[in-house]
Amino acid sequence: MDLVSWLMVGFLGGAFLFGIWFMLVREDDRNTRTMTIPRQDLTRRGAPDFSKAHNEFERKLAEIERHLSVKRRDERAIALAEEEVRKKLAEEAAAKLLADEKAKIAEIEAEEARKKEEYEAARQAELEEARRLAAEREAERQAEEERLASEREAERQAELALAEEERQSEIEAQKESEAMEAQIASEEADKELEERLEREGAKSSEVQVSLMWDNYNDLDLHVLCPSGERIHGGNKNSECGGELDVDANVRPETKKPVENIVWPDFKAPPGEYKVYVHHYKKHKKRRSKDPTKFRVVVNSGGEINHYEGELSSGDPIMLVCQFNLEAPEERGSDEEIEKAMIEQETERIAEEERIAIEEEEQRQADLAEAEEQRLAEIVANEADELESIKASEQAMKELKERLEREGAKSSDVQISLMWNNYNDLDLHVVCPSGERIHGGNRESACGGELDVDANVRPETKKPVENVVWPEGKAPGGTYKAYVHHYKKHKKRRSKDPTKFKVVCNAGGEILEYEGEITNGDPIMLICEFTIDDPETRARNADDAQSRLAALESGEWDGTEPSNDAPVVESPDILGDLLDED
Repeated sequence: MDLVSWLMVGFLGGAFLFGIWFMLVREDDRNTRTMTIPRQDLTRRGAPDFSKAHNEFERKLAEIERHLSVKRRDERAIALAEEEVRKKLAEEAAAKLLADEKAKIAEIEAEEARKKEEYEAARQAELEEARRLAAEREAERQAEEERLASEREAERQAELALAEEERQSEIEAQKESEAMEAQIASEEADKELEERLEREGAKSSEVQVSLMWDNYNDLDLHVLCPSGERIHGGNKNSECGGELDVDANVRPETKKPVENIVWPDFKAPPGEYKVYVHHYKKHKKRRSKDPTKFRVVVNSGGEINHYEGELSSGDPIMLVCQFNLEAPEERGSDEEIEKAMIEQETERIAEEERIAIEEEEQRQADLAEAEEQRLAEIVANEADELESIKASEQAMKELKERLEREGAKSSDVQISLMWNNYNDLDLHVVCPSGERIHGGNRESACGGELDVDANVRPETKKPVENVVWPEGKAPGGTYKAYVHHYKKHKKRRSKDPTKFKVVCNAGGEILEYEGEITNGDPIMLICEFTIDDPETRARNADDAQSRLAALESGEWDGTEPSNDAPVVESPDILGDLLDED
């Protein structure tokens, strides 16, 4: 019997016993309710005349209650005994049912075990038969596969033999084709190299190393000589006679560059040579791509070899090849060496003559170019000078108008500042004594005066400031002029930076300066100039007047007696200009 059956039997037995117990309890409660007489119903209320009868009634009632209590106790004992009997009977019945069920379960399990053994025996027999049949079929299959494999292997071997024959034929043909292509490529490379070397005027000899590539990048050829010296762009001529005579694309000049290192015939020393290639620079403006493919052609004593490779900018220097040279007398016969020596001497003499002719031609061309440039500069300077004169005249005219408007003074030493907005710029002048003249110190001990201070309030869009000394009274020494952006008057919406012009009369020499300044910038030094003392300036002015009078009278033709004679301008050009109408 399975677990579910056992659970069902237990449940039904428990329910049966609970039903019997419930009926017994309910019947006992009903008998109790029937036989009990509530005390309160027997209590009566009467007149005091019935007290004795009442007490008697109470006594009898108490006896009845005791009798009923004993009866109820006996009935409960009987009920409990009956309950115990019923429980025992129920347990015996349940035990019997359980034993019967276990017996049935045991019979069922024995039957199931027997059937299982029979099934397992049948299944094992079937499995053994299936294994036997499978083994037979597997043996047949393996035999067939071995036969087919043997046939396929024979066919494969035949095909491989045929393919190997075809491959060998193709290899031979490929080798012949590659050899032919390599020969053609070498011939084309030699032709291309020869054209590039001829284009660059390169030398050639029986020991020569050449590098060529096909973009604007700068590749460098390096050769390490047996002595350990390295020939490259930074050491073009070696002590062993080697020379880098062509260094290409230092600037991106050609898309077909070549570099060449060569020794005079039979002059290259014996030993081991190493050839390197370095990607020095990638010229971005020419948009040359990397990696850059290159070819190196080496003539090592008459044996020519080709090497190919590629490099990108930033790669380390690459060792391309190395070769050994025998002694010069072993590389050629006496006649070849002597012939090479004569040719080298002839070439040296011809080269010297060619260089001399080229130098002379270049010198003549440089002289002609210099003369043309000088004439062009004269014309340009005259035009610039004329333009400058016009601009200066316009500025002086504008300055004169502003100074006259403000009632400013003028003299042989005078510094003026003008600009074109409502901002407040200040002119500062440091005298030779070190005293500074500005808006906070308008008069100096040396006689200088700031007589116009503009735009303390935003009054004019064409302001001017002026520092001046009495005519012929300014002390000799060095003067420094500064400009300070003191305040930006926002209500006038003046923009920064503010462009300005400073005009100085330095003892008769007019100096003009332009600049721009923004509010918050530090004070700006505009210029400095040195003038002689008043006596020297007066003496020079008298000398100039005498020269002018002599020139007008014809006593002097204007020729200076010596190159050191000073040329003195009018001492008060600025004043003269300001005094003009």
